[in-house]
Amino acid sequence: MVDSSNSKTGQVIEGKLLPASPVRSPKLRLGTIREVRRELVKVYEMAKTGVLPTQDAGRLTYMLQALAGMIRDSDLEERIKKLEQQHVKKS
Repeated sequence: MVDSSNSKTGQVIEGKLLPASPVRSPKLRLGTIREVRRELVKVYEMAKTGVLPTQDAGRLTYMLQALAGMIRDSDLEERIKKLEQQHVKKS
């Protein structure tokens, strides 16, 4: 006997409650400044419409800004390294 009644806690099959499969959320991509900017816009919209408390939005914004800074620093570091390598080759 299979009972296909599905709830948040799981599914009953042959009289046994089996745990629910974890719901996968879409993979969050934050590898570029553009992707971080998109996420900041989402956070802003959620806070503006009242879906997300402003205190939580502020925390997320802080973390996203820190991430954007690290991406920017990493990009600059790569560019400087390439310029230094070109300079060494010309010398």
